[in-house]
Amino acid sequence: MKAQFLFLSLAALIFSCGEKADRAAKIEEEVLAIHDEVMPKSEELMALDKKLASRLSVLDSLEQEGVSSNTTAEQRIKAAELRARLYEADSLMMEWMHGYTQSDSVKAIGGQAAVDYLEAEKAKILTVKEKTLKSIQEADAFLKQ
Repeated sequence: MKAQFLFLSLAALIFSCGEKADRAAKIEEEVLAIHDEVMPKSEELMALDKKLASRLSVLDSLEQEGVSSNTTAEQRIKAAELRARLYEADSLMMEWMHGYTQSDSVKAIGGQAAVDYLEAEKAKILTVKEKTLKSIQEADAFLKQ
């Protein structure tokens, strides 16, 4: 009876570990897919930053020529805020990439710890995605005005 119990316990443990490894692998695929979707947007972030910098330069020139209004001041503030958001989104991606533990290390952690780690990383990369897409959308809208 004890032997059967030990055998069943061992079998359950092995099955549970395999199940956690499968779950970790699935979450890791999701994390990397999100990264692969967002990473190419860094070029777009930089292009928009450049356009906003150019717009700021024009606004500064207008101010130096004596053409000044509340609208001009508001646009300067908005452009500067948008540049900061683009920079933040890009920085978050760089920070995430530098902090992310590669697949082999996650496999070495194993079990529930690996699942927990990958769930946390998924939340982080989703935040990066959200901030990236939002900053791009806001900068595009501003530049079309």
